[in-house]
Amino acid sequence: MSQSESGPATVDRLAGANRSATSVRISQRKFSRPGSAAAVYLARADDVTHAMTAGGLSDGPVLLVPACSGVPAVVAREISRLNPPTVFALGSTAAVCDDTLRAAAGSRATGRLGGPDQTTTSVAIARHVWPGSAATVYLAAGGFSPDVIAGGALTDGPILLLGTDPSVLPQSIVSAIDDLAPARVVALGGQGQVTDAVLAAAARGRKTERIAGSNRYQTSAMIARRVFPTATVAYLARGDGNNIIDALPGGILVDGPMLIVPGGSTCSFLPAAARAYLADTRPTKVIAFGGAAAVCDPMLRQAALTAVPRPVPDCSRTRCVALTYDDGPGADTEALLNTLWSKNVPATFFVLGHRAKARPATVRRQAMEGHQVQNHTWSHPILRRMSLSAQHAEYRQTSNLLSSLGLPRTDMLRPPYGEYNANTRKLGVPLILWDVDPLDWRDRNSKTVRTRVLDATRPGSIILMHDWHRTTVAAASGIIDGLRARGYAFVTVDQLVPDARPGDVVFSRTRINRAG
Repeated sequence: MSQSESGPATVDRLAGANRSATSVRISQRKFSRPGSAAAVYLARADDVTHAMTAGGLSDGPVLLVPACSGVPAVVAREISRLNPPTVFALGSTAAVCDDTLRAAAGSRATGRLGGPDQTTTSVAIARHVWPGSAATVYLAAGGFSPDVIAGGALTDGPILLLGTDPSVLPQSIVSAIDDLAPARVVALGGQGQVTDAVLAAAARGRKTERIAGSNRYQTSAMIARRVFPTATVAYLARGDGNNIIDALPGGILVDGPMLIVPGGSTCSFLPAAARAYLADTRPTKVIAFGGAAAVCDPMLRQAALTAVPRPVPDCSRTRCVALTYDDGPGADTEALLNTLWSKNVPATFFVLGHRAKARPATVRRQAMEGHQVQNHTWSHPILRRMSLSAQHAEYRQTSNLLSSLGLPRTDMLRPPYGEYNANTRKLGVPLILWDVDPLDWRDRNSKTVRTRVLDATRPGSIILMHDWHRTTVAAASGIIDGLRARGYAFVTVDQLVPDARPGDVVFSRTRINRAG
């Protein structure tokens, strides 16, 4: 399989213009055939606490609606498409009022699963889904709980919610557990969510367990491993703070786990627990709930690369080359990253610290999308004119900044202008130069840059370019296509020269001036 034909897992989104539309997209994935749902469940769109355990429902979708201001047209159309015999409201009338329920149902039968509080609603949902017995009962804290949302993947028994005080066991839960007669009772979350005393009192002699990570992200990964030790698809759902609206309807999807991830305006790295799970199970598709504001594109792509990494060719047998870009990130770096992703090509970025500080999201994206991010000093000085301590300060300041952004500390340096001296070689890292220079900084013409790169590249080449220049970014697609047509495979610098040592001066895979 060629490099262009393999690489990351497939990515997708289940997202609409708003929360209601997103819940419809999720419904359409699970119930693609018209008339295939036995019921439709309505949950309040702006407050999921009324229906936290809705993930246990499997015979129909959970559609999000306003509490009492009509039924969104997109939801009405989906109910019409599914044409279920019954439409249920989840929670009390404060969650979904009777007028909304009747308007959504039309001539269909209606029902309500809920009561005055979360505990009562969770018991009602449990009795609806498990009218007889259940192998397991799960206990979780009341209020807002991402652990409960992720627990929608648990299909061997219901989740029952305690009140807001984790040390109090409601009698309604004791009665429900007695009726369900489970073999075991499992707490979701740590002692702050369900105390050992409450767990023991609820179990009444039955086997007890606890699923609890150090944070919500780890707990969701633990649930994933419990239910899906292997997986072909995985779902990502935003779960930082109280932002988990899109994830609630996703609980009905039981073909893969739901991994809780951070979202928001700062596009963060995929949590370590999620990365470990994806690396171990290697699903071939990763799907995000909601739009980019819920789960950002770089995180979704990082998940895809974690699940199915780009193959690294054997450069002793393959015509490998490394595309490298200096002086960024700049205004056009994002466009270059789009091209690299669409072509499934890794690159190495030698960034300037002061520009990385100005564009931290771009630098994180570079790393999240499988590129190598390395050091080009802080301010682009001529290093050979500086003392060893001053050179080290230039290198260290950029390395520290990248580390603060969540990237690994740099272990390579490209000296500005390619100029260095004996002190530069004492900085403790290899110096990465180049053997192909299209002079893109001087000749701002995309066709010229492309032609020079194609003409000069040889197996093992390190190609110098600058993402600071728009014409260079525009040349990238043609360079990639042209080199691929000549049988070249793309790697990062560390993959091209894995044996580079501190103080080495590296021009290409086959030309390295060794330290000492």
